[in-house]
Amino acid sequence: MIRNRISRLLTEMGKGIYEKETDMALALLAALSGESIILLGPPGTAKSMVARRLKSCFKDARGFEYLMSRFSTPDEIFGPVSISLLKTSDRYERVIEGYLPTADVVFLDEIWKAGPAIQNTLLTVINEKTFRNGDHEISLPLKLLVAASNELPTKGEGLEALWDRFVIRLESRSISRDDNFRKMLEATTNDDHDITVANPITSDEYAQWSRQICQVVIPDSVFACLFSIKRSLQSVKIDADENRTIYVSDRRWKNIARLLRTSAFMHDRNAVSPTDLLFVHHCLWQEPEERDSLRSMVIRAVFEPLSIQLATLKSQLNADIRSHRANPLHVQQHDYSAEIDTLADSISCEEKAVAAHLLISADDKQSVADYLKEMYKALAFTRQDLMKLDY
Repeated sequence: MIRNRISRLLTEMGKGIYEKETDMALALLAALSGESIILLGPPGTAKSMVARRLKSCFKDARGFEYLMSRFSTPDEIFGPVSISLLKTSDRYERVIEGYLPTADVVFLDEIWKAGPAIQNTLLTVINEKTFRNGDHEISLPLKLLVAASNELPTKGEGLEALWDRFVIRLESRSISRDDNFRKMLEATTNDDHDITVANPITSDEYAQWSRQICQVVIPDSVFACLFSIKRSLQSVKIDADENRTIYVSDRRWKNIARLLRTSAFMHDRNAVSPTDLLFVHHCLWQEPEERDSLRSMVIRAVFEPLSIQLATLKSQLNADIRSHRANPLHVQQHDYSAEIDTLADSISCEEKAVAAHLLISADDKQSVADYLKEMYKALAFTRQDLMKLDY
């Protein structure tokens, strides 16, 4: 079972670090999807450790890490130019061994400080997994590129294309819970290093999984949610005084579809479920303050069919109550008690699916629970209204 395999990998990767479950899970999702992820946050919040731990998930994987500065050169990232080839064969090629082009997992810190020569090359690296070395193009073994920064890209400096390539965007935060903070301080070992997992993903498995992910179906119910989310992006309520239009490129939507297929595959399903959409707000925001509003918007879209069923049920019941008051002999056509039970079971089933989902954060699960709690209340009031009918 793929789900059990993924769950064990995430458990092993999380040993010795705290409150990084979502970072690890979504980074692994990005790796299996062939996408990239960016972590925004202050120094010292274990951003680099996410990349190191992810490397351990893949058998014999090679890593590359670099801290960018405005003085960084392409030689430091992609390898120095071969002087011998330049002299003997008049060929301009880089010695790429040990640099980004030969790595499976890459971590680039302070990504926005890199110069245009590096950033422009990264566009092709991330999007097409290729690198032009001299007069020939090579395919890269790259599975995951993790970028990090403590700031958003500066507007007006041509960074929009690179920012758009990072499909998953996460805020990396310090430890918030006192018990976890204490455990970190009490630990006497340094966990900031590579670990060994029991059953890493082999290259053959990775290639096979990638082919199987392509076969995962996106059903009409999920497309309906995606259409609803896309329309809602035209006006996202940020606060009481501000609504924003949030732009998501067609390329990002295509990449999001790949993430959804991968999410379903990771849970042993051959079709995407609407609950797979509940992490998608991490793919939509342009600025962190938009995240919470987008999360609420996605939750509403995912559970909209249940909300419509509830609203329809209440409307029908109210109509029958009015008819009954006007004519006590009126015969209602619905078994409302059974319909309420069926709807409650559907909500409960969705709630359990969310609770068991490997990629939905604890905060997101709590937001879903709060939303469904209101639906349960509405069902309870609807059941009370049944007393207004005489059977």
